[in-house]
Amino acid sequence: MKNWTNRFGDLAKDTTENSQSADKWENLISSDCDYYPECDSTILWSDITNALRDTPNNKAPGADGVPSEVLKLVMTEPSPTSSLAKLIHKIINLIYDTGNISHILETSVVVPVPKKSDLKDPDNYRGISLIPTLAKLVATILATKLSKIEAKYQILVKEQAGFRNFEECAGQATTLYELVRRRKIENKETWLCYIDYSKAYDRVLLLALLHKLRSVGIGGKLLNMIKGLYDAPKIAVRVGNEVSNPTEYLCGVRQGCPASPILFDFFINDIFKGVRGVRVPGLASRIPGILFSDDAVLLAE
Repeated sequence: MKNWTNRFGDLAKDTTENSQSADKWENLISSDCDYYPECDSTILWSDITNALRDTPNNKAPGADGVPSEVLKLVMTEPSPTSSLAKLIHKIINLIYDTGNISHILETSVVVPVPKKSDLKDPDNYRGISLIPTLAKLVATILATKLSKIEAKYQILVKEQAGFRNFEECAGQATTLYELVRRRKIENKETWLCYIDYSKAYDRVLLLALLHKLRSVGIGGKLLNMIKGLYDAPKIAVRVGNEVSNPTEYLCGVRQGCPASPILFDFFINDIFKGVRGVRVPGLASRIPGILFSDDAVLLAE
């Protein structure tokens, strides 16, 4: 237990001392722009019930011990009529209006899950966060709102396909094959650099993420809701039936959180800035590379 607690505690530390540095990111990232009006649009009861329908059953609960099936009891109500439905509706809109998250929703329980064959190597484990059910519902709602705004205003670069509607990994592989093929027909070499980011989600600098969101038009209540989720997060590690004491979570977006994939897409959205890329026959602009979430391929001539 001690080894796992130290390991995940180290990942949650701000080793760069930049994750919580407001002055640094205010100077580097301009956020002097209006935000999209949809950032303040009301959270409807249908938004809540749709998020509940998207929440899978038979998943381990977080520190609150409340399974998602309990909250899903209200999802067939056309309007919040039961006491539970009214309470859920009130709490979520209170969080949205104020940006304040109750301290009981701040702690995620991290469980080490093996992802590769050599189980003696801690690097072959992924820490999955078991998030309180209500916090997960809040994250699902904000992820949906963020995705809809992105789709309407085309905020993310076209090279990114990870966790976006109507995009898939196979499509990116086909795109890569096709652009190399077109260049080969014209006897042009294409150099590919495959990049694997180690602990990508764990390395997201939180205030940099918030400033990046604001710089592309995400603000108002939606941004405050995101700030609330990462205002004072904590993690506790569970191995078997043993749970450690909570520690501060100062860096990174949480594995297992419904909002993390789209937030990560926004965080690395400018990663190809300054990359010259390659010319592809039939296309007007150069292609710097291809992204599928944190998997990147750089292109060069």
